Amino acid sequence: LVILLENMTLLLPAGSVPKLLQPTSMLFTVLKKGAVYSLVAVSMNLLNGFTGLFSLGQAGFMLLGAYTYAILTVPNSVRDSVYYLYGGSAIHFSLQEMFGAVFGNSGAGGAVSLVLGVLLGLILAGCVAAFFAWLIGLPVLRLKSDYLAIATLGFAEIIRSIFQWDKLGAVTNGSNMLRLFPTFNDFNIRNAEGEVTLYFSTTIPFLIAGVCI
Repeated sequence: LVILLENMTLLLPAGSVPKLLQPTSMLFTVLKKGAVYSLVAVSMNLLNGFTGLFSLGQAGFMLLGAYTYAILTVPNSVRDSVYYLYGGSAIHFSLQEMFGAVFGNSGAGGAVSLVLGVLLGLILAGCVAAFFAWLIGLPVLRLKSDYLAIATLGFAEIIRSIFQWDKLGAVTNGSNMLRLFPTFNDFNIRNAEGEVTLYFSTTIPFLIAGVCI
């Protein structure tokens, strides 16, 4: 249904589709955010609901995963423009370009490199978040109730401050936004002229959320 809705402007004659169903409409922005935050809701239910542990550190673990993915997937060719305030990036490779050296960066090889790079980035992001969750859990899980909530909230704030520290700017870009990494829109199928022939930008987050849930 998501694929059909998102591609109706391609399947039906021009001008016959309501603005609501255009792939750039707010409907699909909300659907994508809904798929992402459904994972957050499931994680909160797993932790607070099933285990009874009152943790407020989820934002910190999301930060670790998001930064890991972004740092490892920003294309090397645009890193200087992303990290321009810090004279360039301390990281000089990206996962999809690493696979591109094997499969190629154009056509089918480029699509394979993108998918493998994004998948590996997501897996590494989860591993980094899990490692820090285990690390912080060693002392914090000795606490109960409100004390656990305060400790995990403090951890999230400490992580945020560390990642915004200028000394790490060449890696995290300080308090500036990381950008130009692969997003859901990169999974849209385009022709030789660069025009989108098949939209997958909303389907991919639903697929990832479904597998994870």
